[in-house]
Amino acid sequence: MEGIEKLWWAKHRLEEQTEGKQRLIIGAGGHLFVKVDDSCLAACYFAMVRNQKTGQYHADVKGYLRTFSGYCNGTRLEQLSEEISGLAALVKELKAAQLSVSEEELCRFCYELEIQETAEGEEREA
Repeated sequence: MEGIEKLWWAKHRLEEQTEGKQRLIIGAGGHLFVKVDDSCLAACYFAMVRNQKTGQYHADVKGYLRTFSGYCNGTRLEQLSEEISGLAALVKELKAAQLSVSEEELCRFCYELEIQETAEGEEREA
């Protein structure tokens, strides 16, 4: 896999691993953003960062806990544990893939993703 293919793969892996509760979308200002369902306790951070030396963009992928406090029963703790475990595996997998693209490839991916989002939005409205 190369360039844009890796970005599409990362998008699909994120959606698969989180059962569609987290999706890579185009956010404010045309940047990639992970949209997270309110039911998620743990979430993925995904950003494309420009390397000043090479000019390439590489993926900065991390996991984080969403606002979470208070006492939990065993069921809730088990849910949190499963989400964190799954997210940890996903972050490791995405980091190991070493996602790196040129500015042109990133722009093309964002353009294609935006077209896909627009088409899906129109289907939902119809």
